[in-house]
Amino acid sequence: MRLQKILQFFSRPNAKPVTPTAPPKADVEIDLAPCGAGERSNRAPDRLELQTAIIHHLEWCVLFNEHLSVDASGPAPLAPLPSAADSGLGQWIGSVRNGPSGNAPEVDALIQEHQHFHQLALKALAFARQGRMDLASTLLNTEFERSRARVLELLRGMQKS
Repeated sequence: MRLQKILQFFSRPNAKPVTPTAPPKADVEIDLAPCGAGERSNRAPDRLELQTAIIHHLEWCVLFNEHLSVDASGPAPLAPLPSAADSGLGQWIGSVRNGPSGNAPEVDALIQEHQHFHQLALKALAFARQGRMDLASTLLNTEFERSRARVLELLRGMQKS
């Protein structure tokens, strides 16, 4: 249910709400953890890996929102906010970079945009913690949102190719 809400919120802004259904039973267990560099050294990312990368990005966005809403004078959130390299998507990008498609233009574009996205997130958090929600809000609604959408667009483009 939580995953469906995340996907609805970030990836389907104009779609009608999806009614939760029980997941289909599978004979194989699927691991959604970021794959390590050694696991995929001889092939390009497949559709499931790309979908998992999208989910990691969306989950990071939810955690970012939690950090953004924390009062600076109150207790810190339970989970630390991962950096670009430490995030699930960042780890996945690292594994792709070491694979056969690591030098592809779309991978380079994704690496750059993902880094830019995290820089904007840190800047917005700094504004919020300084009590400058006006600046944080402006940044979040403009550059940050464009960058977030661009990361998703690049990942979806890789799914189609």
